[in-house]
Amino acid sequence: MSLLVKILTLLMGVALFLAPLFISNTGSEAVCEGVVITIADSSKHRFVTEDDIMNALRATGIRVTGTRVSEIPLSELESRVRSFKELKVAEVYMSEDRKLHVYADQREPVMRVVASYGGDFFIDREGVIMRRHNLYTPNLHILEIDMVFNADQMTGMNIHDSEKTENLVRAFELVNYIRGHSIWNEMIDQLSMSRDGRVTLVPHVGNHTVRLGRTDDYEEKLDNLLVFYREAMPVAGWDRYRVVNIEYKGQVVCQRR
Repeated sequence: MSLLVKILTLLMGVALFLAPLFISNTGSEAVCEGVVITIADSSKHRFVTEDDIMNALRATGIRVTGTRVSEIPLSELESRVRSFKELKVAEVYMSEDRKLHVYADQREPVMRVVASYGGDFFIDREGVIMRRHNLYTPNLHILEIDMVFNADQMTGMNIHDSEKTENLVRAFELVNYIRGHSIWNEMIDQLSMSRDGRVTLVPHVGNHTVRLGRTDDYEEKLDNLLVFYREAMPVAGWDRYRVVNIEYKGQVVCQRR
């Protein structure tokens, strides 16, 4: 029995020694059996589709399906997918099932910007500019702004990293405040900003515009507007005024129709 045990132990040792070599050789000869694309929250946003990513992979000229796994340049494919500025995360890897996996996570836009010269684009939660290149338009707060937008230079950049987008940063902060306020989020969805940084709001209710002025102390200004809406508008009537001006500290000045 002792001899048999020694023989079995020896055979097991040899098997364990050769296993990595066998797996390595088998892996190097394995071929890719297909491509699996996963886009997080694809039902919520459609900035980048599975077809977009597949077409981007094909455009590299790199054949994936049927090619040895060891010969597929994953970093090159991943770099191509990352060229989509609408994606916050883009990863390309091979799985044990011998398939090429692409995982992508889209950016979360918070506002749409319509520039007077050159563009229609989005800004995401982190302040990154995303060019609008297809027909898909989510329901967002819209900012019309007097500025020049160079799509080639600005797409993918963060608005906090350049002095040229200083007004966009101010508008971005204001929109985020509006989005987080239960009343203003429902009442205001359109804004305009002049080149000198003065903002006008367009409420849903009533037939008037609100001159906010510069975004300094916007919380205090909007608090004054809320008091005016609650106390004065029900008495005066929502269609009585053409303009409600709150840019002056502690004042609400109205222009009648």
